[in-house]
Amino acid sequence: MENQTNQFTPNKFMKTLSIIHLGLISWPTIVAVIVYLNTQSASFNFADTDNMFLVVVPIFALSSVFLGDFIFKQSIKNIPRTSSLKQKLTRFQTASIIKYGLIEAAAFFGVIGYYMTNNLAFLMISVILILYFFMLRPTKEKIMRVLNLKGSDRDQFNRPNQPLE
Repeated sequence: MENQTNQFTPNKFMKTLSIIHLGLISWPTIVAVIVYLNTQSASFNFADTDNMFLVVVPIFALSSVFLGDFIFKQSIKNIPRTSSLKQKLTRFQTASIIKYGLIEAAAFFGVIGYYMTNNLAFLMISVILILYFFMLRPTKEKIMRVLNLKGSDRDQFNRPNQPLE
């Protein structure tokens, strides 16, 4: 008999994706708090036109959000309808990790911009990205909606401890 702990179930999938999401969102959050608490003279400064971060950080943030969303949607759209639920969930997880990674990178970049310049505008961009990232938290309902699970796939996904093949 195969080992029950190594089997892929909807419940294990949800736990794994939630842990990945939590891990990726926690690092920019922790670093932002530490950097903020260790900064002496922070201010909003939009007058320093020589500061390349004033252009690069917002562009990188927006690009990361849009590129992550584009890659995610393309990955989900390209899942064959005949794929098994396990294959669909695996592709969803991969697409989610790419999207999460791009947002995490942009949030970190904003924190670095803040750390180097003490300009709160960069920290605010990071905070907005972290809040957006939080809203991307995986839930069973979101996954069913995004993957458009119907019929037997939906039934399988609603049996959280049933192994998927």
